[in-house]
Amino acid sequence: MLDSFFNKSVASLIIILILPILLIVIFFNFFINGPPITYVATRVGKNQKQFKIFKFRTMGNDSKKVNNKYSLFLRRTNLDELLQFFNILKGDMSIVGPRPHDLNEDMHFNENIPDYYKRYFVKPGITGWAAVNGNRGGNDLKIISERVDYDIEYIKKKSILFDIKIIFKTIKLIFIPNH
Repeated sequence: MLDSFFNKSVASLIIILILPILLIVIFFNFFINGPPITYVATRVGKNQKQFKIFKFRTMGNDSKKVNNKYSLFLRRTNLDELLQFFNILKGDMSIVGPRPHDLNEDMHFNENIPDYYKRYFVKPGITGWAAVNGNRGGNDLKIISERVDYDIEYIKKKSILFDIKIIFKTIKLIFIPNH
C-alpha cells in the first residue's frame, strides 16, 4: 500500500511540475507530426495483466519512423514517455520497475529467456535498474537477457530507498547522458 501511495504521490507531483512541458510537447507534436499526438499500445504488466500504455507519438501513422529532428529529440530525451505518469495514476505502472515490452516481443522473450516471467511479479516502470545501468532499447535476446538479470536484481532488492536511488540516477542521466 505504501508503494502505491508513494508512486501515485510522486507521479501527481511530477505531472503538476511538468505540465508546461506536456503542453509544449502537445503543441509541437500536433504541428510537426500531426494528429494523433498520442500513441496507445498494449503491454503486459504485473501478474501478466495487459494494460494500455500512453506515449507521445513519434512514428508516422503507417508505423514507420518519423524522420524529423523533433521526433528523434523526443525519443532520445524520453519526453515521448512523459504520459506514462498517467499510467501510474491508473495503477498500471510504477515509477521504477522493469520496462514493459511490446506484446509480441514480450511473448518471444518469455518463451526464450529463463526467469523472464519473474518480471511479472512487479509492476512495470517508467525507469528501472536496467535502464540506469545502460541496458535499454533493442530486442536482441542477449541484450534482453542481460536486462532481465538487472530486473531480477531489482525485484530482489526492491524497496522505497532503492527506488529513490534509481530515480536520482535517472534524473542525473537526463541532464548528463552517458552517450
